[in-house]
Amino acid sequence: MIFAKKTTLFFYLASAFILLLFFSTLAQAEKLTPAPEFTLKSLTGEKVSLSQHRGNYVLINFWATWCGPCKMEMPSLETLYQRFKLKNFSLLAISNDMFGAKIAEPFIKANNLSFPVLLDQQLQASNKFGVVSLPTTFMIDPEGNIIGELRGAEDWATPDTLLYFENLLGK
Repeated sequence: MIFAKKTTLFFYLASAFILLLFFSTLAQAEKLTPAPEFTLKSLTGEKVSLSQHRGNYVLINFWATWCGPCKMEMPSLETLYQRFKLKNFSLLAISNDMFGAKIAEPFIKANNLSFPVLLDQQLQASNKFGVVSLPTTFMIDPEGNIIGELRGAEDWATPDTLLYFENLLGK
């Protein structure tokens, strides 16, 4: 009888602990991380800040011309950009090429890419975002919070990905 009471008490305490752990994890998941602010020069020479895109969903893609997987995903990023550029969507491709426009611009022109390309030769924005490998992509919500991060290349033009963005931007 005493054993049964101790077992029941242990069960209730363990259940309470698991629920507490679950709800504290949920609360942590709801805390949003603000995206670090940055200002970089574009290929056209204008200064572009993340805050200029407030009110839009912003896909920030860190890349370089020497990165094979980065180059592979560029055509699909162009497809995504063309499809959603007239909605509340911005795409900022941030080049980590140390020689800046001299290297990035010929690549962009040769591949007929039209989305904005920013130059981060000193890795200022990359370091603020904690980028350690390329490509790395962040999704920022209209309030300026990081809502997604992807390390590695992606095909941004798959039907599932396009549907995701259609649903996200259709709100």
